[in-house]
Amino acid sequence: MTKRETPETRTLVQILEEAITKEHDSYEYYAKAARQSGKPAVKRMFLHLAEMEKGHFAELNKQLDYVKAQIIVDSAITGGS
Repeated sequence: MTKRETPETRTLVQILEEAITKEHDSYEYYAKAARQSGKPAVKRMFLHLAEMEKGHFAELNKQLDYVKAQIIVDSAITGGS
């Protein structure tokens, strides 16, 4: 843990990083299912689900960036304590 991270923020960063990994894995799962599907309707459904996961991935990355920036701001305000 760095000086800027408290146990609470470290946990939040870890949770977001784990969620990002899971969203990426879900995207890959649905994309693969779409590629393997022979039925157009099923393929569309899996592609739709993959796109949803891509959106979740992007939102979680945005939140992670915000949390990391907030850690830096908080550290600057409190002098690193």
